[in-house]
This record gives sequence, C-alpha cells and structure tokens, in this order.
Amino acid sequence: MMKAIAAGAAGVFTSAYYMGTEPSAASSSVQCAKVMPEPPLSPSEFRPFQLINVYDESPDTKVFRFAFPDGNQDLNMQLCSCVAFRFTDKDGNEVIRPYTPISRHDQKGYFEFCIKNYKDSKMGSHLWALKIGQTIDIKGPFVKWNYKPGQYKTFGFIAGGTGITPMFQFLRQLVKDKTEPEISLIYANRRKEDVLLGYELNTLMKQYRNFSPYYLLSDPPASWMGGIGHVSKEMLKAFMPPPSRKDGMLFVCGPPKFMEHVCGDKNFATQPPSQGDLK
Repeated sequence: MMKAIAAGAAGVFTSAYYMGTEPSAASSSVQCAKVMPEPPLSPSEFRPFQLINVYDESPDTKVFRFAFPDGNQDLNMQLCSCVAFRFTDKDGNEVIRPYTPISRHDQKGYFEFCIKNYKDSKMGSHLWALKIGQTIDIKGPFVKWNYKPGQYKTFGFIAGGTGITPMFQFLRQLVKDKTEPEISLIYANRRKEDVLLGYELNTLMKQYRNFSPYYLLSDPPASWMGGIGHVSKEMLKAFMPPPSRKDGMLFVCGPPKFMEHVCGDKNFATQPPSQGDLK
C-alpha cells in the first residue's frame, strides 16, 4: 500500500515516519583555478540575512526576500530541504521555526519564503514587523527526503494552505529535470483568496503537459469552477496515483487538522512517530 510522505503546517517535508534532519554537505570547490562562492547557508550555525523585499501573496500571507552576502551566491540546497529561522523575543527566549524556500535553487543573490501569519504566531508577528534592511537569523539546509531524478514515474501531491510551499519547490524541479513523470496535485483552501502561488502553479501547468493541478475550496464564490468541499476518498481515487503503483510517490503537507483528515492520527508509540496510510 502506498504511504504518504507527510509534513507539518510550516512547510517542511518529513517522511511518513517523520525522519530526523540530515545536514547537507556545504563546501567551497575550485574548478579551473576559479574559486566558487562559499554557500550562503550553514547547517551548523545561524547567520544573519537582510530583508530586501516583501510583498503580499494573500490577505494573511507574504513573500519575504532575503539577500545573500555575495550577489554571486546561489541557494546551493538539495531538494526537499528546509531551513530554520531564529529570533530572540522580548523576554530573551529564542524562537525557532522551520520554513522552505520557494525560490529556484540556482537563483543568485537572494532567496524567498512564502509565510503565513498564523494567530498567536511569534515568528509570524516578528516577520510582519520586520523592516527592509533588518535581518533574521537563518540556519540550514536540512534534508528531509533524498530525491533521485528518475526514481519514480508518477507523483501525487496533496496540499492544504501553506502546505503548498515545500511542494512548489519540488514541483518546479521535477519540471526542470525533464524526466517527464506524471504529476498530480490536489490543493485545498477555504477561500479563493487563500490560494497561494496560484500564478506560478498555472505557469508550471502551461509549461509541462504532464502536470494536472486540481484546486479545491470549502467556501467558494458563486463563480468558482473548481472543486468544492474537502479532500475525499473519491478525489484521491480520481486524481492521485493508485496504491498499486510501485513506481509512484505521494506527498501530503498542510496544517495539523488537514493532515489528520487526510492521513489519519499520528502514532507517537513508534520511533520515530508515524502517520500511517492514507484513509
């Protein structure tokens, strides 16, 4: 039976049994007597990154762009990896949260994050108050799943809300790799204005004929032409690769209630904890 690769609401890929983090190798290299720029990130220490741009993606979600120290640096990050943000609150306590970049891995000079300001979120409130020119400490990358091009012929993605962010990183690379897998996406939100990265997803669909996104709203406008309601067994059968396929992989990411609805209860008795087969 096909298992889901699950993730939390912050947008971090973890396996169905919640793998621990694995720091990626990060070292400079010399080719043809030319020294390549050092990777901007380190998995062993937090480094400050300056905010250079921010724009609205939805009523409660923004895209934050942070500059690399060297304009010739790129992200140099393996797919299905996350980073950790850190700041110190007014009481002197460290607040650390994981996020997934949405910018291309070969983007030079900066990286971007699509982040929602959840109610009572200390990190969200801090980022919303951050001004251009100020910095946030970032550490990473941390690999959550080792992707090998051509390993699978079909991929299914089930996302709720901000759960689309780690999937978008992966989707864009699948299209770029030109291994031509079949890619299906169910993307669930409450309202149309809650849909994140809609323009970018539609652009991928136009570029890649094997990518089929299905947008689902639980509170749609009268003019809505997509799916209505919540993720159901019928939708999974219609849009996701069947469990019988041995050459397929399924990913699920979203807020805790979404994960419970799609994947079932998390079993903390196992080590690491598991969140079993899809319902």
